Amino acid sequence: MSNKSHSVSEFDLRDPAFFTQEDPLFPISENQRAAEKQALAELATPFFEDFFCDRQNTDTPVRTITIRRPRVENRHGRARLSAQIDVDGECREVWFEVEEKYGKYLCYERSDAFLIGLLNWAMRERCDFICEAPVGEELIYQIRTYLIPAVVKASKTLYAPRITADIDTGTLPCAGAVGTGISCGVDSLHVVANQARSAFPHLRLTHLILNNVGAFSKEEGKNQFSWQTEHAKQFAEEYGFEFIQTNSNFSEAFPQNHLLTHTYSSCFGIYVLQKLWRVYFYASSGYDFTEFRLEKNEDFSSDHYELLSLNVFSHRNLKIYSEGGAKTRFEKTRALVNFVPAQKYLHVCTSDLGENCNICGKCKRTLVTLDALGALEKFRAVFDIDYYKKHRRSYLRWLVAQQILPHGDLMLKEPFQILRKDISLLIRLEAFPYAAIGFARSHLAKIPFLKAIYRKYFKRKK
Repeated sequence: MSNKSHSVSEFDLRDPAFFTQEDPLFPISENQRAAEKQALAELATPFFEDFFCDRQNTDTPVRTITIRRPRVENRHGRARLSAQIDVDGECREVWFEVEEKYGKYLCYERSDAFLIGLLNWAMRERCDFICEAPVGEELIYQIRTYLIPAVVKASKTLYAPRITADIDTGTLPCAGAVGTGISCGVDSLHVVANQARSAFPHLRLTHLILNNVGAFSKEEGKNQFSWQTEHAKQFAEEYGFEFIQTNSNFSEAFPQNHLLTHTYSSCFGIYVLQKLWRVYFYASSGYDFTEFRLEKNEDFSSDHYELLSLNVFSHRNLKIYSEGGAKTRFEKTRALVNFVPAQKYLHVCTSDLGENCNICGKCKRTLVTLDALGALEKFRAVFDIDYYKKHRRSYLRWLVAQQILPHGDLMLKEPFQILRKDISLLIRLEAFPYAAIGFARSHLAKIPFLKAIYRKYFKRKK
């Protein structure tokens, strides 16, 4: 590794001198210099206040996140990268561990992973950053120049963090691996289907990984993550991929709404091992690029602007692709209909049953999509197709309700258009009270003690 590092603190754009570094080949007069400083001062001040200083319309104080220098230690056959994160005197340790043989790829030289993982949290909690270890040059440039201004400008509540860090202009070693996350859901299996035997040799998958950085809930997460790890490991062994088992306390140390911030937390997992990856295929969501949006992004899933964020988080030695980003979830499911590994391993469920439950939202969405594609019989190994057929009327009623609800599942538009011929007027009428109940349930579920009661006494088990 080249140890070229420059000490650079956050630029003060309010200082006109920042803009007036004179070119010796073209000297200017004192009067010209004075006029230029005045003009630039008028331009610089509002820009700085919009993006890189405290908002003037709030009394909430700004806190400081200090990312201590990361370190690696080996214990019990596992290698762990950790860093102490100090938030105004409150210290939390964030760690990420892998099998010992992958320990050499853990990036202790830079603060990159921790900065990315905490970036959206800092925007919401009004925090600035101090990084003891340097940050990669391209990464910090792109975060400061493109991501923070764009995200904050489109939000009414997010704060633009200052980042104080040394800048590493050198190059980290790279093992040249090509990887993706393997949850065995529609999106991740679409990556495998496309990239396992890619026509582009340098973009063929070599490694699969399953990270625990926020997707698994506190209540059911441990069992779910344990089962999915074994499921993914079995998939990798059967189809000849190297599988990386990981674990982390990131989501426990800094709890966040995973839906709103998953791009950041997932890229934390990628950057922890940035010395391993040359290319990483991030399994895009069910929204295609036509759904790109930044407006009010504080209230919407971060996958709506992955076209921006994943480009910002890429650099010359690590390219992160939003694989499948040009397709909707329906189109990706259609691409998997004849993919035998998907027929054997597809797992979309949010329960901790260790199999697809048929009745959670993701299972319902996948089943009605397979129904619309005429492919139910091909997925008997992973779904209870007889149960679906017996209760198809209920599934269709749910499908209609999703079209009625103000925040219904947008990924169901295409299945609805295909299946509407099978939906009678009576089913449509039945869907209205069903939608009302669903609307009330979704809002009441946000109240913690009601959510606990629902989980304990009312949540249906197949």
